[in-house]
Amino acid sequence: MIKLDYKKYLKSEVSNFERRYIRKIILNKFEKPKSNSTNKTLQQLEKEKQFDNRKKISILRVYSYLLKKNDKFKEISLEDIILAKPENLTDLLNKIKTIDKNHELYTTLTDIFKYTDKFQDKVITKFFTNNFNFTTCLYCNKDFIINFNAPKKTSTFQLDHFYDKGKYPYLALSFYNLIPSCSTCNSSKVKGSKDCFKHDSKVGEFENETCKIPNHEKFDFDQKVKFKLFMTESCKDLNIKNKENIDIKLKENYSNEYEKYIEVFKLNERYQAHKDIVFEMIKNAELYPESRLKELQELTGIPYQEIKKDIFNLIEDDADLSKEPFSKLKRDMAKELGLT
Repeated sequence: MIKLDYKKYLKSEVSNFERRYIRKIILNKFEKPKSNSTNKTLQQLEKEKQFDNRKKISILRVYSYLLKKNDKFKEISLEDIILAKPENLTDLLNKIKTIDKNHELYTTLTDIFKYTDKFQDKVITKFFTNNFNFTTCLYCNKDFIINFNAPKKTSTFQLDHFYDKGKYPYLALSFYNLIPSCSTCNSSKVKGSKDCFKHDSKVGEFENETCKIPNHEKFDFDQKVKFKLFMTESCKDLNIKNKENIDIKLKENYSNEYEKYIEVFKLNERYQAHKDIVFEMIKNAELYPESRLKELQELTGIPYQEIKKDIFNLIEDDADLSKEPFSKLKRDMAKELGLT
């Protein structure tokens, strides 16, 4: 829902956080593989002295070697995969696609791109927590995901694999495939392991089966999709007595690019539980028409636009929507109600 621009969330000026990720976090923290086939390859290479490291084998080099043994990965380096730009993730998926879990390659890949709970918590999540300050969930804009100290730095976000690591294990450690999200969005009841790349029977059929990832340079959900207000026939001239008389839905203009995205994250269903926010805006619009706002301006000396902004909690068009939960809903509804 909200575009992910990493520069906005950096805690300090970092010349190149990608390099820090791959050098200090990933490359130096690879775990030794557990599968017999991979261990055999390690022992064989060590015996044959394939690498110029007399003290120990470079796990990274072994992994690269194992990748290039397979035709699908012949022209792709380990670094290319880990730091694949959001715009290039789908290129990788199109080239490699899913791999049969019974195939030997799948076991090798899960060894190479290991994403255990221990590794995730102590290495990857720690990297994101130490380097970025995220505020709200990028997927839903409903919940805070702010770090806090208790007594050590703790993250309240989860890292979701936008393209599921079970189906695409080679993207399990890819920096741009890890999206900070709230626990609800990342739960089995919402996104879970749903396939954002190709058709998933658990989601349904869509004209565009590949969802655009939030950190993609062309991610324009906010521009194309707006919250719209719908009312029952009993409501005339916004004479709404009960929040159950209204409905709020996300509607996309001139395309259906985000239709599957909305369904994957159950955005329409989840926002129905927050109709009270819109109902309160409607009630305030009744209580504070323009004439009343101008009266308050004369009484207080405060500019009428400032009073209006405070009463309705109006959000500017160019505001950073990620800073406050429900900011997109509030801004879109303000336009629907003619408040801006």
